[in-house]
Parts: sequence; C-alpha cells; structure tokens
Amino acid sequence: MPTTKTSLFAALLRTVADWASAQHGTPKPTGRTERRPRSRQRLRERAALSDFFRDRCQDLGGQVDAMQQIVAGLNADRERLQQQIQIHHECMEDLGRRNAYLLDQCATSQHEAEHWKRFAEGERAREVEIARKLQLN
Repeated sequence: MPTTKTSLFAALLRTVADWASAQHGTPKPTGRTERRPRSRQRLRERAALSDFFRDRCQDLGGQVDAMQQIVAGLNADRERLQQQIQIHHECMEDLGRRNAYLLDQCATSQHEAEHWKRFAEGERAREVEIARKLQLN
C-alpha cells in the first residue's frame, strides 16, 4: 500500500520549483483554478527539476568525495614532511655535537702542539747553551 506522506526531499523540490516559477513570472495557481492538464504539466516540470537537482547533488557529492581524498592526501604529505623535518633536526643536533667534539679535539691538539713547540725551542736553547759552554772551555 503506497504511502501518501510527502517526503522532505519532494517537498523541498516542490518549494524550489514553486520559487523558480515565481522568479520567472508565472503565478502559482490555486487548487480550484488549476486544471488537470496544467497540473500534469507542473508535475512533469517538477519531476524534471527534481531530476536536475538530484543530478547536481550527485555531481556535488562526487566533488566532495574528490576534495576529501585530496585533503587526506595533503594531510599524509604534511605528516610525512613533519617526520622528515624531525629527522633533519635530529641530524642537525648530531652534527652540532660532532662539531663541538671536533672543535674540542682541535683545541686539545693545538694546545699539545704549542707545548711540544715550546719544549723543542727549550731543547734547542739548551743545546745552544751547552755548545757555547763547550766552546768557552
């Protein structure tokens, strides 16, 4: 047994069709003045509008799905880039520690080089002093 209750979608489509006809200058006929052929024509027009809006809704639904997929892809790219940024930061911190260690090693080596240079200069000075004392004797 078919239901006589009007669906919300059908009521919305009728309202849109009425609004569209009002925008185009056709007055909304009252129930008494409306004849059967005109009523059938209006039903056909409403059905056409219903089909049109249903198709547009499906098109928009497809566009929304496509946009959601694009957003999901962009979010995945953003997460991947954030992970890469984190890895780069860790690498930079590691390089900073290595640099500090190498600078410390360089400073230590330079200090030792200066020590041995002073030691060698002192030894040469002693040798010169010993050679001078030997010449005096």
